[in-house]
Amino acid sequence: MKKLKYLILAGLLLITMGCATGTAETGAAPEAAPGAAVEAENTEADAVTSATPAGEGWMVTLTGVRNDELWESNLISWMQDEEDVAVEMSLEKKGETNLYKGILLKDVVAMVDDPSGGMPYEFQEALWQEGYDITLTAADGYSASFNTADVSADDVLFVSSIDGEAVSPRIAGNLTGKAWVRDLESIELSLAPVDLAQNSFEFTLDINGTTANYTIAELEAMDIYVEDRGGFTNSHGNSTEGIYGGVKLIPLLEQYMEFTPASAIKVIAMDGYEMNYGGDMLLDQNDGDWILAFKENGEYMPEDPGYIRLVKVGPQNPNITGHASARMIKKIVTEGEPFVDFWLTIVQKDLTEVFDRQTMQSGVVTNKNRVTYYNRKEDLDIEYLGISLWRLLERPTGYKAVEISAADGFSVTLDNAQLEGNDDVIIAMYTGQDDSLLNDQEWPLRLVWDKDAELVPDGIKAVRNVEKITLIY
Repeated sequence: MKKLKYLILAGLLLITMGCATGTAETGAAPEAAPGAAVEAENTEADAVTSATPAGEGWMVTLTGVRNDELWESNLISWMQDEEDVAVEMSLEKKGETNLYKGILLKDVVAMVDDPSGGMPYEFQEALWQEGYDITLTAADGYSASFNTADVSADDVLFVSSIDGEAVSPRIAGNLTGKAWVRDLESIELSLAPVDLAQNSFEFTLDINGTTANYTIAELEAMDIYVEDRGGFTNSHGNSTEGIYGGVKLIPLLEQYMEFTPASAIKVIAMDGYEMNYGGDMLLDQNDGDWILAFKENGEYMPEDPGYIRLVKVGPQNPNITGHASARMIKKIVTEGEPFVDFWLTIVQKDLTEVFDRQTMQSGVVTNKNRVTYYNRKEDLDIEYLGISLWRLLERPTGYKAVEISAADGFSVTLDNAQLEGNDDVIIAMYTGQDDSLLNDQEWPLRLVWDKDAELVPDGIKAVRNVEKITLIY
């Protein structure tokens, strides 16, 4: 099924220019937080955490297994920035043929036909083919419905212009003329909202060998359950906020361990995603409390981005970076080892970004690349896990070479032409078959390459203790 990226780069980590923890010397400010979801009559679905950011211009409300909104500015951005999203159709109506342009209606339906919601949206083609009703309502109250089983999903267009002239939102295509609704105000799918109040999901704590399992109902019954406002900002500056309900993380952990600034936990998601957090970060409660949230705006969160998500809430409406807000949490593990942070500096002309351990971990987990490096000195093959150097630097353009520098000043400079698309050269964060963090001699990052690489860049040498990458123009 086609996944629509819509404002994010699918598969690209959060460690790209403009998304790091820390401050940049230059860069745009984050966008304002989106407004609350529109509540449609006779439905209990609400927009989830990853709902489309609010925009400008006209707005069409969307109702399905969840609610969302489509704004004129969203549509314009998607058509400009997303490959293969803009579609043109020559259509005849009342004897006149015109060129209609927009996006397929199925790409709009994808925003609300799946309880997981959020970007990237994924169209549920099987549901469309099985058949459900779509009701289109205009601003003047006129409405028309059609059943999806009677129409090809590739034949219905959400129109933005006719013969090059912008028009109000409308529907056109190879379907009944009654459904060619102009001045569109709402789109409603007959798909029922999913009941998430009760499910068989269990959350697990594994604290120094002691294991405890909790259902959502058991967590909600705890006296450390709270509801308050919070949010997060993703790598493209899109902010989301809401009222989240969940249990305070620190009091929950303190039932099983002494939690100090030196403590560390590992959060494991249902899809295997992992993120480490340090005690100093989680104990910082100046602007609110970290909670394991399973409710948003009064509704239980679906599997994605729920059933449990880590957020920070409080009267000050704290906003955290998106990569710190781990979602789909299944398990929290600690072995009592201290959390040690590190920082990687990337210099691009007059822009300097500093990425912390969590940012790097988020990127590596999202873009896992494993190589077998041959250590000539020890005559050993060593496995490393990290992220391809070219993917780490995928968004900056125009540079000719890359300088990778170690903490002691040692560095190598590589031709970007030999790095572009080369997945055999990586910045490694983990090593061994058990994917352990690098040892003290290599910590925190190491430049390595696969022993069977098709292209080994000229002049490359393994660099331990990597702390800085400079783009050379």
